[in-house]
Amino acid sequence: MSEHTQLADIQDKEHLIARYNAYPPKWVTPTIQLSVWRPEDREHIFRYMNMPEIHPFLSGPPFPYTLEDSDFWVTTGFERTSKNGTPLDLCIRDMTKGGLLIGSVHVGDQSDENLDGDDVGYWLAPEYHGQGIMTKALKLMLYESAVKEFGKRKFNAHAFVDNWASRRTLEKVGFVHQPDREASVVKNGQTLKMWVFRMYLSEEDVTKQEAVAEVVPLHSLSLEQ
Repeated sequence: MSEHTQLADIQDKEHLIARYNAYPPKWVTPTIQLSVWRPEDREHIFRYMNMPEIHPFLSGPPFPYTLEDSDFWVTTGFERTSKNGTPLDLCIRDMTKGGLLIGSVHVGDQSDENLDGDDVGYWLAPEYHGQGIMTKALKLMLYESAVKEFGKRKFNAHAFVDNWASRRTLEKVGFVHQPDREASVVKNGQTLKMWVFRMYLSEEDVTKQEAVAEVVPLHSLSLEQ
């Protein structure tokens, strides 16, 4: 690789990081915000990914989850973007606690013809369950990124069998369980069955989705931005 090519690669990376860091946050509720990963998130994600209320329900992250895993995830956030530079993976933050990381939500930008993987991924701190936060965050992320920008109309998702909380979240967003489809994943040496969900949006559905808009933050919080 030539010195000129190396310099160009560095400049491209710096440009991508700058675009990523400049991505404006999105308000899910008057106190809950979606925004990009920050260095100070490393210890929080380390703690959450090792919690027994969270890690058994995630198919991707390693376990035990190390601080090195946290560093890798946080510092490579700018790589999890669309071809237009839109983040595909955002943090969920409690702005009444200084922007504390309390979860994350991910959407895919794969073609509608590719329905083998997961088009969504998410987790939320246990103390925030039952408040409708994840349903709102997932709807907002899906519409603003996958539907509006990428033009996706077909989505695939999974949840571990008997993870009824995750199933209810997906169904509230619009996903439908596919009883004729089966999936499994190997986790900690065990093969675990997964439910398969699909969501197909018509243009009429997309028009209705336009009603899913950002909320206005509390006045005191908006002044802190």
